[in-house]
Amino acid sequence: MTTSQIASITQGVHLGDDVQVGGFSIDSRTIQKGQAFVALRGNVHDGHDFVMDAIKGGATAVLCERALDLPSDFPQVVVRDSLEALRKLARWKRENFKGTVVAIAGSAGKTTTKEMTAFLLSRVGAVCKTPRNFNSQIGVPLSVVNFEDEADYWVVEMGASQKGDVKRLVELVKPHVRAITAIGEEHLETFGCLDDVVLGNGEVFSYMGEDDWGICPNYVSHCYSVDKKIVFGAGELKAEKLSLNSEGVSFEVCGLDVFIPIPSLAVVENALCSFAILKALGLDWRELSKHLREFSPVEGRFRVIRRESIIIVDDTYNANPPSVKKALQTLSMMDGYKVAVLGDMLEMGESSEIYHKEVGRLCVELGIDLCLFYGPMMKHAYEECRLKGGKCLHFNLKEEVLKFLLDGKPLIGSVILFKGSRGMRMDELVGGLEEWLT
Repeated sequence: MTTSQIASITQGVHLGDDVQVGGFSIDSRTIQKGQAFVALRGNVHDGHDFVMDAIKGGATAVLCERALDLPSDFPQVVVRDSLEALRKLARWKRENFKGTVVAIAGSAGKTTTKEMTAFLLSRVGAVCKTPRNFNSQIGVPLSVVNFEDEADYWVVEMGASQKGDVKRLVELVKPHVRAITAIGEEHLETFGCLDDVVLGNGEVFSYMGEDDWGICPNYVSHCYSVDKKIVFGAGELKAEKLSLNSEGVSFEVCGLDVFIPIPSLAVVENALCSFAILKALGLDWRELSKHLREFSPVEGRFRVIRRESIIIVDDTYNANPPSVKKALQTLSMMDGYKVAVLGDMLEMGESSEIYHKEVGRLCVELGIDLCLFYGPMMKHAYEECRLKGGKCLHFNLKEEVLKFLLDGKPLIGSVILFKGSRGMRMDELVGGLEEWLT
């Protein structure tokens, strides 16, 4: 794409030379040589302040909202709104894409399902996927504009914190197959209630064409009216004879044995959703499922770290009630002294105390041997856990948690699960313990 094409698509004003660009970036720290830098205005930072850093990093053009004081030959495309211009570029890219687009939404498991689906599809064609967790109103259009035109499949992750988010992304991406991985309490401060979570994620089924497929879990299938729908968790796509240890999880689907080297119950649901996507695409999901033996966990999502007689389970990427429940159920099935290190579940709204108390109660019901609760909201989990007879401690400071762990005495022969919302930075505890054990 040339800068003059960019100006035409975005209805912007072209300044400087007309050059070819090899992609787009919004981060001056990670921009690659030959990319165009998109200067976005945020609540904290203004990308226009980092244009010179981007140019030093290799940017060959700038998409911006005002003419900048740059050499007269340096390419600039000046637009009214940089984010809307990025959306226009993504929409143009999608309209000219000849392959198949898959969209993945849901309250939990989106990134793992996206990675797993892309991993399996790569066995039959060329795949582009949303990098990391670029599932936002910025991340999705940025991903799309950088996708390869010649790919056979695009796999797009769609996040939501309020109603309207997914609908806006679907309007842009126009998927052929749309999937919901799971539904549960998430972002209740902005969604408001679980019914709105159901509706918000269900927006992935907006603007469906007659040949498009919808996929969702069995337990919410009745919530969505979709003409061509595949349900997982029941019927053909139901996991049976499930067994789990620190090496991974095994289960049977429609008489087929499946093994995934990730010890997680949640990853079973992710696999079922991926199988449904493959089925909707007309592919042999039974044959492709064999490749899951080679699938690796996404960073911060049930990554297993073995150090001497201790097993660390890093599930620190994020947390909400359904994902914490799955993680604790998984921990309860593993051998060894079971330790749960849990940080606050953020953005849970007015019912946050109730949800945290449920976590404390669940720890006792599942027989977790020791629970270490960290954060002001996990104080409610601690109190409920102690009330029900569980062995537990509460910490206000992360340093206190790490100090307790580094004493080491209760950890020999343990399986230690770390989980909490991203803002709690539970990964720092994993890193500290891992370093100490090395």
